[in-house]
Amino acid sequence: MKTSISRDAATGFIFSFLLFVCLIPAQAATNKKPVLISQAASTRAVAFESFTMRAEPFPLTASVPLSSDTRTRLSIFAMDLELLAGEGANAFTADAQDASGKIYPLRVEYVGQVPNFPGITMIVVRLADDLGDVGDVLLRLNLHGMASNRVRVAIGHTGGGPSDDAGAVATPAPQTPPSADPPLVPDSFTGPASEADTVRFLEQASWGPTSAEVARVKAMGFMAYLNEQFNLAPANAAKGSNYPDLTFPLDDGNQQCPATSIDPNYNQGVCIRDNYTIYPVHRTFFSNALYGNDQLRQRVAFALHQILVVSAASEVNRPSWMTVYLQALDRNAFGSYRTLLNEITLTPAMGEYLDMRLSTRTSPNENFAREVLQLFSIGTDVLNPDGTPQRDAQGNTIPTYTQADVNEFTRVFTGWNFATAIGAGITNLRDPMVPRGGQNHDAGAKTLLNGFAIAACSSPNGTANIACAQSDMTAVMNHLANHPNVGPFIGKQLIQHLVTSNPSPAYVERVAKVFNNDCSGLYPQGCTNVRGNLKLVVQAILLDPEARGDVKTDPNYGKLREPAQYINGFLRAFNVKSFDKTTTSDGILGTRGGDFTGTLDQPIFQPPTVFSYYQPAYEVPGTKILGPAFGILSTTTTLRRANNINTLIYNGVTVNPAPAVSPDRPRGTSIDISNLEPLAGNPVDVVNALDTLLLHGTMHPQMRSSIITAMNAINDANVTTRNQKRARMAVYLVATSSQYDIQR
Repeated sequence: MKTSISRDAATGFIFSFLLFVCLIPAQAATNKKPVLISQAASTRAVAFESFTMRAEPFPLTASVPLSSDTRTRLSIFAMDLELLAGEGANAFTADAQDASGKIYPLRVEYVGQVPNFPGITMIVVRLADDLGDVGDVLLRLNLHGMASNRVRVAIGHTGGGPSDDAGAVATPAPQTPPSADPPLVPDSFTGPASEADTVRFLEQASWGPTSAEVARVKAMGFMAYLNEQFNLAPANAAKGSNYPDLTFPLDDGNQQCPATSIDPNYNQGVCIRDNYTIYPVHRTFFSNALYGNDQLRQRVAFALHQILVVSAASEVNRPSWMTVYLQALDRNAFGSYRTLLNEITLTPAMGEYLDMRLSTRTSPNENFAREVLQLFSIGTDVLNPDGTPQRDAQGNTIPTYTQADVNEFTRVFTGWNFATAIGAGITNLRDPMVPRGGQNHDAGAKTLLNGFAIAACSSPNGTANIACAQSDMTAVMNHLANHPNVGPFIGKQLIQHLVTSNPSPAYVERVAKVFNNDCSGLYPQGCTNVRGNLKLVVQAILLDPEARGDVKTDPNYGKLREPAQYINGFLRAFNVKSFDKTTTSDGILGTRGGDFTGTLDQPIFQPPTVFSYYQPAYEVPGTKILGPAFGILSTTTTLRRANNINTLIYNGVTVNPAPAVSPDRPRGTSIDISNLEPLAGNPVDVVNALDTLLLHGTMHPQMRSSIITAMNAINDANVTTRNQKRARMAVYLVATSSQYDIQR
């Protein structure tokens, strides 16, 4: 089928639907919705220009400019706020929508209690630079993922604008001033949870909820689940990983896998597949994702893979080479960030991928030095503790490093190479890299960031050069791991991968505080006053008030399910089995005949660049909203999502009958919806079940009605056939909907 839909149109469609869904009142939310105060007889806001206290219509430029930033500030008023102790303006976001449907983010600059009215809060917002004389807009406030009612505000002139939201009513301040909002006390999460929030939690903390896991985690509570996950030993306990140790083949594939052999069971294709392609790693990844118990470790390790990137797309293209890197991610997913950074740096796969093993005193290579700064630790801009960029007097961001800094870091990382060969003809990509010795490491004095100095080594030769390389490595790892940028830079990306693409700065700051000291969070149980404890960082991310709740109504909340999550989550939800449904799937979903994630531009462990599959700062086209995974959503991949789901529902991944020895797909893959088919006589029951498991009870009424109508249109005389067709159609329509595309 040919189509002329652009990427912008594809992403715009999903976001338009998402925004439409978000206008529905929240159902069964565990978070309160902020209430913006309107006039007594309409939805028009009680608002004034902040300094002059003039009423609307509001000018675009402040009537009395107080600084070089002359944009108008508005004061609006809210009730029913649930604020953690110490939370302020950076916990909030705001936006305004004009008559054309365009949405303008508004920066929240001040939040404060109105004197003598303790239950009413004044919020000051700055008009967006691109907001013109549009007349009436609908203004909304968001807190912890919950959206307020929308109130009408006149910009430039009064009148026009969008219609009020369906069901909107006036929300005036009460005659009796309300008492102060009590501070939000974080839930301990030690008892049973709601079903809706359990589904949401498992979307964030695993590869996707199953009916059985929802029931189990709902009963045990989130804290018990996290403790269980943190303490689960992975399959390869000796390496702290789910990835088994693999044999390292000869460098020469023709010797390792000759065309013929005296072994009657020998198959050259299988030998090449298992030793020189990513096939064994993909099989382990998908098998673990679909059936493994330590789901949280897997999700966190995959997120870390997208931050500290090594790719099997080119140089590191052997499964044994990638496995060592993946084991390091698994082993340190709940450990020390400093240890993780050090281990990944010295992993032979990284040395090969970013050329550090080739860098010497006389022939320095800056690839790794640049990327460890830009991507693996501190990022390009100096950050505030809440992840927002610091700015100079002219309003420009401040770079964290210069080319001169890159040159100094390059000198630190000189003189390393693979360890001694494993055996004749087998380069050692198994053991950590070691110093070359000789005069290969630059032993001179070095000045790193913020004036941090590394003294020159006493002797630049031989054994002393080896000791110098090692001491410099220790110093630079400590230097990077302790940089103030690391907490907000790494913490925000982990939030984006697990929970939401647009976390509030306050959320980022809470997570960064835990990174800086694991006893500084809302949940310090088991803390030891250490820095970079990823276990408690992950716990802080998943239990934060911005993560938890039955439903989130902020239109910018959530994340596009990246292909790995989309495919794994779908299969887990529907009891994934072998093709004949007698045993488990073989996990062959990533390569060689069933590349579902690869067709969606996320070939597992083969990102196209060191910037991973997509970039964390990617904005959805036409918006100012971060949507990292939208970077690989195009017209083509949008259609392929639907096609892949269609294949899994109606065909499955068939068994490959050849070659006779160890076929590529020995068992195949299918879903099992036999539990839904008996319900299909009453389509409402099927839709309710899908709504609960896939959408945590938030299915849009129009979507519900459309699916039920489509199911009722199937009226085969044979009841079994009818119910099977109805169940399949319902699963397809929900799983390919824009509402399911977004994890919320």
